[in-house]
Amino acid sequence: MNALYSEPTCLHDLKHVVLAELVMVGQPERTAGVPLEELLFDRVDADRYELGLHCLLDAVVALERR
Repeated sequence: MNALYSEPTCLHDLKHVVLAELVMVGQPERTAGVPLEELLFDRVDADRYELGLHCLLDAVVALERR
């Protein structure tokens, strides 16, 4: 199979994974009322992670457009 042939499917799959992850990150009610000591990571790390997901999504969209 040609790598160019499979590229859109891979990008499409990656885009869906990133979008699903952004939905999970964007649910503040999951951590509401939980003490900071019990969270897996602090809010700054969560913000960095969300920013990284948005950057990845932008890169995937840019590749899809080429």
